[in-house]
Amino acid sequence: MTTPIPQNFVQTIAKQRGVTDAELETVFMALDGQSTATIATKLGISDIAVRKRLGEVYKKFQIGGNGPGKLSELRHQLLFSYHIDQGTSDFSGGKGSLLKMAIGHRQEDWGQAPDVSVFYGRTEELTTLKQWIVSDNCRLIALLGLAGSGKTTLSVQLAKQVQNEFDFVIWRSLRSTPAPFDFLGSLIQLFSNQQKPDVPIDLNSKISRLVEYLRKHRCLVILDDFEAVLRPEELAGHYREGYEGYRDLIVRLCEVNHNSCLVLVSSEEPTELALLAGEKVRSLKPAISEEIAREIFQEKGLSPQDQELEILLSRYGGNLLALKIVATTINEFFEGNILKLLEATALFIEEHISNLLAQQFDRISSSEQEIAYWIAIAQSPISLTTLREQMFANSSLSDLLKNLDSLGRRSLIDKISEGGETVFMLQPLIVQYVTDRLVDQIRGEVLETVKTQGIERMRLLKTHKLSINIAKRKGDKGEPSSSILALVKNRLQVLFVKTTGSEEPLNILKKIASDLEDKSILEVGYAMENLAQIISEIQR
Repeated sequence: MTTPIPQNFVQTIAKQRGVTDAELETVFMALDGQSTATIATKLGISDIAVRKRLGEVYKKFQIGGNGPGKLSELRHQLLFSYHIDQGTSDFSGGKGSLLKMAIGHRQEDWGQAPDVSVFYGRTEELTTLKQWIVSDNCRLIALLGLAGSGKTTLSVQLAKQVQNEFDFVIWRSLRSTPAPFDFLGSLIQLFSNQQKPDVPIDLNSKISRLVEYLRKHRCLVILDDFEAVLRPEELAGHYREGYEGYRDLIVRLCEVNHNSCLVLVSSEEPTELALLAGEKVRSLKPAISEEIAREIFQEKGLSPQDQELEILLSRYGGNLLALKIVATTINEFFEGNILKLLEATALFIEEHISNLLAQQFDRISSSEQEIAYWIAIAQSPISLTTLREQMFANSSLSDLLKNLDSLGRRSLIDKISEGGETVFMLQPLIVQYVTDRLVDQIRGEVLETVKTQGIERMRLLKTHKLSINIAKRKGDKGEPSSSILALVKNRLQVLFVKTTGSEEPLNILKKIASDLEDKSILEVGYAMENLAQIISEIQR
């Protein structure tokens, strides 16, 4: 083996990582500089099998990326661990420590961090974040915002720019929802330089041990996809059962003295952050950026006019993923003509974006969905007073405020001051997604009503009034969308053109609407009014 590391030491480290004998035999040969073809011939296995064995080893050493650099990183980790084992290092953090000499001033573990070789703008945000980390010594920073807003890429770029300030740089995604006990154990293992540490058996002691490391060394730990450990279908910010240890970790790291920094990247804000916020705990939402939008389009060979860019930003907000997809679509289907796309559709939502929005929307509670539907129906910012007046299920002011706060924690709504009162509005892409979802559900309820000739399957038709007239804001650059009633009509058009059975569906709907006149409003809610308006819309 070309590295001056005894094989028995490599074997010990590998076994601690769960490397099998077959994988160990293969990695010894790779570290000796033998090609995968040579190894395959000697071991009597296929070249693919060799690569698979090495891939498993890289996973167990948490080495990501592609290409030959992974083998170099493995050799680097082993060499570093061997020097530590021989007692030739000084972990005091001084400039002469082997830790800093061996790995260019730090130990880095980037996990599954994305490549940021192409990065747009964010100069102001990066300046602010570096100030918070380097000068203000913040213990925790939260990067919050919708999926697609560039939080993850920003976190990696930030880490690259401040990495020289730290002894350890660790980037992790929580998408696979590792249990807090196991996750803390893996961090302790990493901070102990791959030696087998005396790991505490209870969660609280593990957190205490981790705090010791964060005091002893200056560490930057980034946790992406933090929303994965939070509970779905309830108000935002509460932890999944069995994952409360992450809350305990956050609280402890915010409250005790240390020189390290934890960065949380999440589409949902944990509830405790509001209470912990202060001099050492801060949060940031990536802003809508004309600079970034222009760079995205320029990379695709497009040069939007100022007015075109203004419309694009009003429609897609700060969703960088959506802007990238739109730019590609303009090239592929509109001959690079931005105006043609703007004229062809008010808002283009590709399947990938729709899936991301669905994942976010499916996390929210049923009471939050009800409010989101009301705001989508209004098609304009809506006040607290209007919400309370229109909502058929008259919830308490306290519950309504909790739900609005929860939607804000999820970055789904914006709260603005207008005309001396506070109004609430959905993000542009969310408006379109929620509207489509609402119309589909209304369509389904109408079809079930016709099929069963009864109102038992109605829900939204009872709880939501499909026509609310609220004046649009001055200076609104977005184009007005079709009313919910018009969209429902379009979705039902095929059904009501043809007859099914002995009675026309429209006549069935009229009869049901007539029957509802004798029903109590507590029983049918907005159903009678909604059916009458749908019938009127269809007959136009």
